Amino acid sequence: MTTTLLTAAGSTASADNATSPKAPHASAVTEAARRAASAPSRSSASQAAAFGMFGIDAQGRLYSYAPDRARILAPREFLATDYGDVRTASSADDDGDGVADDTWVWTNDGGMSSSYGYVGGGWNIYDTVLSPGNLAGTPGYDVLGRDASGALWLYFGHGDGTVADRRRIGGGWDAYTRIAGKGDLTGDKWPDIVARDTSGALWLYQGTGDPAAPFVTRTKIGAGWNTYDALVAPGDIDLDGKADLIARQPNGDLCFYKATGDAAAPFEAKRNIGSGYQTYRVLFS
Repeated sequence: MTTTLLTAAGSTASADNATSPKAPHASAVTEAARRAASAPSRSSASQAAAFGMFGIDAQGRLYSYAPDRARILAPREFLATDYGDVRTASSADDDGDGVADDTWVWTNDGGMSSSYGYVGGGWNIYDTVLSPGNLAGTPGYDVLGRDASGALWLYFGHGDGTVADRRRIGGGWDAYTRIAGKGDLTGDKWPDIVARDTSGALWLYQGTGDPAAPFVTRTKIGAGWNTYDALVAPGDIDLDGKADLIARQPNGDLCFYKATGDAAAPFEAKRNIGSGYQTYRVLFS
């Protein structure tokens, strides 16, 4: 099957989903995330997706950490090799049932793929890409990309491994050294994101559900976050029905920030949940 779609640069491209060499990258992650989200210990109070966390080491080996209510992360599972060309990835729950059904994967050559096949090229115009969820009620998880000028661009996901043409949703995002988010942090059902500025302050951008203006004005929710070299938004990693946040220190220590559902104070005090995570070149969910 061949799908014609829009690339990051706004041109059209064709990709054969059956033969694309990039599709296995996404499929391995999706299957692991689907197993993680189907854990029998999940809270029945919410369908918040629980994707788990993934790491790619310097040798290109892919590992997964399933959600765990007590330990936060279950012991790691080796998934595959040959992920050395993956820049980052992001799991998706396109039908909103709390279980992963797709994964966006970005490679170092600027390519983007999903579990359905190759999406298109030109994505290396962005220094940051992420998929925080379904931002405006469209069929699937959406994608955000920040370009070198600091502009933030939104791609609506169709729920079938393709995206619509991009739309610009704001400038000045080059003020941030990290942007992360997946799922609802504030209890209003819309996905939110967090962004860390150069001073180490963390800012919350609460989702609105409005495709023309998907986030409200930022709110400062913390300081001292420049102690971390990675932020990962794993969804509901402790299986309580709320989306959480994980942060890694340069020495490899991993900290868990449990979500509260309160927009004024979205996270509880940090909790150390492990060490040795500096082995990973990329961490994602």
